[in-house]
Amino acid sequence: MTCGNTRSTQSCRKSEVIIASSDTLQQLAAHPEWIAPRSDTRVFLGEPGAPEATKTTVEPGNAFSPGMMSFGVTWWLRFPTTGCFFAPEEASLETLQWQYTEGHLPAIICSTKSHEIDVKHTLFQDGTATERNESACALLELTNRGGTAIDIQIGVILRSLGPAGGPLQHLEVSDQQIKGQGNNTLMALDKTPSAAGCGVGDPSAFVRVGTIPDRQEAQDAAGWCYAVVRYDVTLPPAKTWAVTMDCPIVSRGSLNRDLPSTASPRPEQFTNRLDKHLLTWRNLYGSISIEVPDPQFRDSFFAGLGHMMTAVVGDQARIAPLSYPLPWLRDSIYIIRCFDLAGQHQLARSTTEHLTRNDFFGGFGAEGDAPGQGIWAIVQHYQLTQDLSWLRKVYPAIRRKAEWLYRMRRATKPITVTTDTPVLAFTHAARNAGVICVAGHDGIIRGVMDHAVDYSVGWINQWALCGLEQAVLAAESLGQLEDATAFRKEAAELRDALRTYATEHPEYFHFERTMNSLLWPTQTWDRQEIETQFNVFWCTEREADGQYQPEPYWLYFEFAQAHNALLLGQRERAWQVLDYRLAHQDVPGLYGFREGRDGVGTENAVHGVSLISQLRGCQKFDNITPHGWSQAELWLLQRAMLVTEEKTCLRLFSGVPEAWLKPGQKIAFEGFPTLHGKVDASINIDDTTRYRIAVTGVQVGIEIAIDLPHRDYRTISDGTPIELILEKNPIQWS
Repeated sequence: MTCGNTRSTQSCRKSEVIIASSDTLQQLAAHPEWIAPRSDTRVFLGEPGAPEATKTTVEPGNAFSPGMMSFGVTWWLRFPTTGCFFAPEEASLETLQWQYTEGHLPAIICSTKSHEIDVKHTLFQDGTATERNESACALLELTNRGGTAIDIQIGVILRSLGPAGGPLQHLEVSDQQIKGQGNNTLMALDKTPSAAGCGVGDPSAFVRVGTIPDRQEAQDAAGWCYAVVRYDVTLPPAKTWAVTMDCPIVSRGSLNRDLPSTASPRPEQFTNRLDKHLLTWRNLYGSISIEVPDPQFRDSFFAGLGHMMTAVVGDQARIAPLSYPLPWLRDSIYIIRCFDLAGQHQLARSTTEHLTRNDFFGGFGAEGDAPGQGIWAIVQHYQLTQDLSWLRKVYPAIRRKAEWLYRMRRATKPITVTTDTPVLAFTHAARNAGVICVAGHDGIIRGVMDHAVDYSVGWINQWALCGLEQAVLAAESLGQLEDATAFRKEAAELRDALRTYATEHPEYFHFERTMNSLLWPTQTWDRQEIETQFNVFWCTEREADGQYQPEPYWLYFEFAQAHNALLLGQRERAWQVLDYRLAHQDVPGLYGFREGRDGVGTENAVHGVSLISQLRGCQKFDNITPHGWSQAELWLLQRAMLVTEEKTCLRLFSGVPEAWLKPGQKIAFEGFPTLHGKVDASINIDDTTRYRIAVTGVQVGIEIAIDLPHRDYRTISDGTPIELILEKNPIQWS
């Protein structure tokens, strides 16, 4: 890294949605010397289910805000011998190597290099919301990889600007602490600084030249206080210097009340707390495990699950903290499905019960796909848990949602539903928010998704049919035979009407929303019915001009298309998508994925539903990362590559690529909840000619289908473990 390095064009996007508070924008415009937060890429740390305000927002370089509308914490380096200065906010994105601990546990490590100095910054969020002892814990380590001693000025900065910053009206520095209003400790450090000071505005100009304000206290009614703690270090070759930081989680409005006092941590305390934190997350993930030759597959699988779990607020499966501060039904059903399939049944239940109490919710108001999706999520949870008493308790919600589908099919005029959740301002300008459908046509629901009807006909009706068929299953499980008969009749009528409509309207299969829900997740169509149509769509949309064309707008649709391709036996197409996206992560190293292209998916922020427009530092918001629906579709695709359920069949390893099937490799998963039992399965490749396969946990009478490149195997489970040797080339079984 050279002196004066600035961000590359890769990290500075051409289209930036500016949504910061006017105060922040005015200050940044008036002070071009200030080092602004990056604000275009972020992830979150926090406890699943904890209030949104208690999540820690993190940017590349591990600049962070411990709570929403709290403050910003960052680190800057200056080399007094040369006058060179380094700030992660100004570094190119590719030079800031981001990764989770062990690849997927949510303690974030940022590694970079400046002037023969290797920098490692480790950050995690400790404690629980119930005990109100949460804090953001950081360890900054500098190692001299050169041959001579190097003088360094290390600045630890606490300021109003940050990934989720807010006003700071009072600050003071004392020994190893930075305190705010009411003598509240905002940061504790384990080393006494060489110098420390406070000011009003931003410390960028001071720190760049190696100076610090000489006052120990600052006050500003507008909230632009800052504090700088500086360490002057001469670092010998091969030696490491380190400092730990502990910041209690604070949130909007909490800086003026009493906070827990934070004792100065010690390095061994940091390590112990980190170990406990990692153990907590291992236990959260621990009901399932996978072993595959590709570490990116494993890490993205669990990291994506972590992103989704962190975003849960109360009993709501949120798309993301901060950027989507309201529940959205359509997105949440996919996230809940991930929790269930990951063995997180308690988390899945709490978030599913939100669906049982609310038939419609989301930033666009009530929408037509909600009833079918809600039934699906509820019944899928029951099928995995087999909790009949719970199903009985929530069955009225299933009936109520099915009644909505009945009314929508027979609508003679628009049906409007009012929801209690916030609705985005522009939705009202685009259409009458809450219109779930217009007048039906020949038994087809003319439902509203987003802002229109025409392109959503397939999506709405496929979900409606799926919901009705799931309602049949629920009714039969409870002995509600009259309901089951009615639901079955309604489903049969809709199925016939849908096929007639598709025949009379060839454009039906031209809409991507139709194609994204054909087999996965609705199972509305048979493979032979839609394979040709799907191939035409794929060749037009994904493989135009013979080259793979990534989805420019909605990543969750691209992952859904790959999932449908996989169910059609097209594993190569599924891997086209997965390979491309793992190589083009929107949060490099942390497997975070956005919703849409620059400027797409910013509705919530732009129209003021969230705190974003009040934060100091979120001046750009062109990509929402990580996006829950995108993360969920990716996770569900990866899971389907290992195991997929059908009504009477369990399909294993249908997405395993040939590259994994090399001598000495192992492919395995354990503890996977399925509709046909909790399953363990493994493939050990002994040599170039045979695979040693083991499967346990499959229910009696279920067909087991093992689908590998160039070979397959079928058997009916008798409930006992299966061990077999599958010859790779000769058609021979042992």
